[in-house]
Amino acid sequence: MTDRYVELHAASAFSFLEGASQPEKLVERAVELEMPALALLDRNGVYGSARFHTSAKRNNVSAHVGAEIAVSSFGSRLAPPAWLPHQYSPEPARVSLLCESRIGYQNLCQLITKFKMRERGKTEGAATTLDLQQYASGLVCLTGGDEGPLAAALVNGGEEEGRRTVEKLVQIFGPQSVYVELQRHQEREEEWRNQAALRIAHSLSLPVLATNGIRYATKYEREVLDLFTVVRHHTDLDHAGRLLSLNSQRHLR
Repeated sequence: MTDRYVELHAASAFSFLEGASQPEKLVERAVELEMPALALLDRNGVYGSARFHTSAKRNNVSAHVGAEIAVSSFGSRLAPPAWLPHQYSPEPARVSLLCESRIGYQNLCQLITKFKMRERGKTEGAATTLDLQQYASGLVCLTGGDEGPLAAALVNGGEEEGRRTVEKLVQIFGPQSVYVELQRHQEREEEWRNQAALRIAHSLSLPVLATNGIRYATKYEREVLDLFTVVRHHTDLDHAGRLLSLNSQRHLR
């Protein structure tokens, strides 16, 4: 246990154009902040986990490994308003999973392998609810930030739909392994979702977890992420609009 804040939802450059920092840079920043532990959850893979674990061990930081897993049955993740140019291509909402044991890490790897092997094209693919049920043992589920199923459910179906989504996660992972996640990046829309998430957590007697949904180690690397974002969406900085982050709040702090 620690009385200091620990970041349990960070992504690295191994999230392929959704994160700006190498795993070693995230660990370096954690050391600067005297953060005793850090969790890495890259998109649909554990590609950076070996380098992350090695660097963390070298610097006496406890390394926690997980991934943001796309799940087709939870609908599409949040996107900018439809009237804005250069929209996201529709993407499944992603469930954030943390390994709490060796069995959990094995199950996470098998889960990723299963849904990727199922894809015949070059798409990343997505897991199903049945996949999650099969490989749930040893995994802790976070409800996520704007990429997660709770945010998507709240925006598309209101608080009742959000509650039903969290109940589905509880059915899959168990009440002791689901945390309602709160993130604050000084965005107006995010705050009402947080208040709804708090009410849902209270009604279901679930613990609440604060994270920052890290996408870069320092605030200055937000500019790197902006460049990655325009590459990912085949546009340029002058026309990217709301595809870019609203501010530089997603750094390790």
